[in-house]
Amino acid sequence: MEQRLFLCADLGTSSLKAALIDNSGRLFGFARVHYAGSDIWLDAFYRAVEQLALSLPPLSAGLTPVSAVCISGSGPTLVPVCGDNPDTVESLMPVYWYDPVPEIADAPPINKNITSLFLPKLQNYLLNNVEKINTIKYFFSSQEWLSWKLGARPVTVIPHNGYIPYYWDGDQCGALNINKEWFPIFVTMGEVIGTLNAALNKDSPASKLLAPGVPIVAGAADFIMALIGTGTLKPGMVCDRTGSSEGINLCVESDPGSRQGKLRILPHAVAGLWNTGAIIPKSGTLFDEYRAAIGQEEKPHNELTKEIFGTKNHPGMAVLETMAGNFINALDTIEQLGFAIKELTLSGGQCGDPLWNQYKADVSGRVLNVPEIIHAELAGGAILCEAAISGKSLQETAAKMVRIKEIYTPA
Repeated sequence: MEQRLFLCADLGTSSLKAALIDNSGRLFGFARVHYAGSDIWLDAFYRAVEQLALSLPPLSAGLTPVSAVCISGSGPTLVPVCGDNPDTVESLMPVYWYDPVPEIADAPPINKNITSLFLPKLQNYLLNNVEKINTIKYFFSSQEWLSWKLGARPVTVIPHNGYIPYYWDGDQCGALNINKEWFPIFVTMGEVIGTLNAALNKDSPASKLLAPGVPIVAGAADFIMALIGTGTLKPGMVCDRTGSSEGINLCVESDPGSRQGKLRILPHAVAGLWNTGAIIPKSGTLFDEYRAAIGQEEKPHNELTKEIFGTKNHPGMAVLETMAGNFINALDTIEQLGFAIKELTLSGGQCGDPLWNQYKADVSGRVLNVPEIIHAELAGGAILCEAAISGKSLQETAAKMVRIKEIYTPA
């Protein structure tokens, strides 16, 4: 099989993660660059590429240059931009997905028929920033903005047409008095949406990886990319996205119908299937808060858990028990709809800790699989790139590229 190497990046809340992954699913390099705002997302991308290039063996050793680039990002975040030229355009502060929504006394009530995940917050943003409305040309999601700056055409990336009601349409824009022309045309994730136009310094190590003309493949929101990157693409498959928060996502054949309580029901990454998700808002955050409280912010997750598990009556055990209890409650919430969850594929920072993985498996009674690439959004980008080039389905491509490294079985 011809080797192809893909550069995948994911824009998180506070950092950009990037990786070099080949079309067999092997990780060749990983970099993380921290930032504070969209104005340096592009700079963070190039710094990450530089780090990756410096960490690699010489290309003459057999590693191929990058065949495609794919960007994903946290959603639903929107970036207002004030013109057509990506090289000179002014980008306003993003409307982040986590931003609190300030109340406006005379704001119109939200129509109950609104299904968009973006428009209600955007309506509030516009009401609070009336003076900026006439300057806005586009609203991009974070990954679309960065792809556009790199050379892609202006687009809105969706998994498939079943997601249009959850983004925007004419009826919803009209109901909220939002200009639909602000939103670029819809394209489906995995499409080639342009080629890299930024010429790197020819003397830079990064220029050996990236060059003008490399295809840019449309990446989706991080949630969708994690489903792809864990191979959670067939009914009955489940993934656990861990990090500051945590999300259990089950792939099902039809809409479960219940949108009450803690469940998030959305179309799946694969058209015709559905995702049933249970969100744990504070997961890794609980552990980070505990580390800060005892002055151990810099201590790695696995070192502190080893200390906790190895010390009788350690006060940190209460934190781990709470986190595990929340995990079990999320599983139970999904199973109340009539689904049985016996096995999950993990992703995210938490699953790099073997002791914690085994503890979660033991107390939950579930089998936990850890893939070689734990940053599933990046793995998902590589799978999209390979599917785009090979012409094969996501399911077939993911089955080849998602490589399970460790399996944790309940004791």
